[in-house]
This record gives sequence, C-alpha cells and structure tokens, in this order.
Amino acid sequence: MRILSGPLVLAALLAPIHASTLQQLTLDDMIDKSTMIVRGRVLQPNYGGFHGHMIWTHYTVQVSETLKGSASRQLDVVVPGGNSGGIQQSYSGAPTFSANQDYVMFLWTSKSGLTQVIGLSQGLFAVVPNSAGNAMVIRAASSEHMLNMSGQPVSDSDIQMPLTDLRSRIQLVLSGRGAK
Repeated sequence: MRILSGPLVLAALLAPIHASTLQQLTLDDMIDKSTMIVRGRVLQPNYGGFHGHMIWTHYTVQVSETLKGSASRQLDVVVPGGNSGGIQQSYSGAPTFSANQDYVMFLWTSKSGLTQVIGLSQGLFAVVPNSAGNAMVIRAASSEHMLNMSGQPVSDSDIQMPLTDLRSRIQLVLSGRGAK
C-alpha cells in the first residue's frame, strides 16, 4: 500500500485543476482586502518554480503608480501554474498577463511572502484608452464558478470605468466612507 500511495499522491499534485470556485469579490472588497494596489506593466515572465506542492510563475511588474500600500518601482508578482523542471501545472481562473500591457492590479502578499493578484483574475484590470483618449480600467467577467458571501451561486459581470473614478473609489474606501 505504501508503494502505491507515493505515485498516487504525486499524480494528484501534478494533475491540472480543471475548475475553480471563486468567492465573488466586489470592487470595495478588493480595495479593502488588498495589501497593495498598483498600476504597472508586466515586463516578462521570469521563471516558474515550486513553492510547496504548487508551481508559480513569477512576473516582473514595473510599477508606474501605487494606489494603496508601500511604493515600489518593481514587484515580483506570482500566478499559480506554469512550468518547472519539465512539469506543467495549470489553474482555471488564474490571471493571464500580456507583456507590456498596462494594468491595475489588486495584490495581496501571503504569509509565505508571495505577492499575487487577489481573487485570481478578479483583481486584474487592463488599462486602455477610450475613444476620447482617457484611461479606462476594464475587466471581463470571470467564467469560473462563483459564490457570493452567503455561499450562493452568482454570475460575475464585466467592470469598466474611468481610471480617475477608480482612484476616487479607492480613496473613498480607504478613508472608511465606502459601501461595506
């Protein structure tokens, strides 16, 4: 029995996760729960590496603006999944970055020191110009199974707003005047 359990555990750890269940986070939840909110560009994926039983892909983010937390010019942001030593793991709902795309990222740092996007893809907003040239933040609705705070299934929705409105909302929530 002991001989079989090793390969079975290894297979379970290396098998891709095909579905995720996310807790739905409102914009105010993400503002409140994030340890840092930054605007920046992803320069490149640096490497994938094991932390515990999971592979994490490390990305270098060049920070152009800090909206919450301590200012830093560069950050190491990790995303679950990737390749390490010929082994690949994938995680449904994990955020995907495009090199040189401008983003607003709602980040949190775990007890192990890994900084990651809060709520998987929920905390990643692309910054794009609208037809008038003003910066907008957009995030497509997640297609992952999602539950509200009461544990009831809910559907996610797209978020699109001017970057100036997001900055104002962040300040409002951080001052304690946001909706809870």
